[in-house]
Amino acid sequence: MSHDGVTPAPHTDATLRAAMASELPAGMLAHIDRVVAVADELARRHGLDVPLARLMAQGHDLVRAVPPADLLARAEGRGLTIDPVERDAPVLLHGPIGALELRERFGVTNPRVFDAIWHHTWGHPDYTPEAWAMFIADKVEPNKARKWKALRTVHRIALEQSLEAAALRYLDARLKEAVREGFTVHPQATLTRNHLLRRLGSGNT
Repeated sequence: MSHDGVTPAPHTDATLRAAMASELPAGMLAHIDRVVAVADELARRHGLDVPLARLMAQGHDLVRAVPPADLLARAEGRGLTIDPVERDAPVLLHGPIGALELRERFGVTNPRVFDAIWHHTWGHPDYTPEAWAMFIADKVEPNKARKWKALRTVHRIALEQSLEAAALRYLDARLKEAVREGFTVHPQATLTRNHLLRRLGSGNT
């Protein structure tokens, strides 16, 4: 509620962009713009709630440019349970911290938006279709797809098959990368991948 007692209107992606813009580096704002565009494309392709998918995409990286030590301090200050993987790589906390700060400082109160942004690094078994559209859009936006060919396949699957099949392909690719590079996968990513495997079957990978 505002200081004059009037409840502000819910954000659209455009009003949230305007509110966030002064806090974000130009490169991060450009990334978010690309993610919003791809989320729009995927939501329309699958007959989803386009404004909702766009709002999720707009808010997903509010604190992505915050230094890792600051993200860790913000998480500790809120008493969040911090997984050892997150403590080793605090950038993984940008989803949870971003979701909380969108609610606290920007008045984004839609629980579907909150949950989508909290988990957008690794996905979640309870994701809505719009959340999957945002999740995939964040991974396959053009700048990222130019750097990693596998993401082009993920995008194609999202358009031609399903968002969940695309998410499973993405998580499989990340798992292979983790094995190859020797880094630890977040446990929520494993839970999400296992859920998708049960839903879709291993033939979709």
